[in-house]
Amino acid sequence: MSYELKAAVVAALKVDPAMSALVGSRIYGRPPADAMMPYVSIGPTEGADASAEGIPAQEVTLQLDVWSAGTGEAYSDAEASKIAGAIRKALHDVDLELATTGLVLLQHRITRIVRDPDGITHHAIVTLVATVED
Repeated sequence: MSYELKAAVVAALKVDPAMSALVGSRIYGRPPADAMMPYVSIGPTEGADASAEGIPAQEVTLQLDVWSAGTGEAYSDAEASKIAGAIRKALHDVDLELATTGLVLLQHRITRIVRDPDGITHHAIVTLVATVED
């Protein structure tokens, strides 16, 4: 179930013009070792039972990670912030098609932007929550 959700989210992001302008096609399940920044990677997912009134469902939490070197901006985390905002906009009110399950709801939960320990890389952590019927 979470695989279908991840695939649908990646597909929606890859066709979004704003995302293409910011990261091109650099949206990865597992980024290559030589991935050019900025890029987006799929982070951890977790699921919890969300069944109600006899309808089996799961609440799936999905993390998207934005990686940016953040140079040349007034604020060094501006690039990561712009990409995180584009992710939220690209997935707002989007109709995601899941092959074998039904998506009931997809919501943005929170975005955190942190500087990685290397002191250069900015990491935006975008957390989405979806309710998916089995």
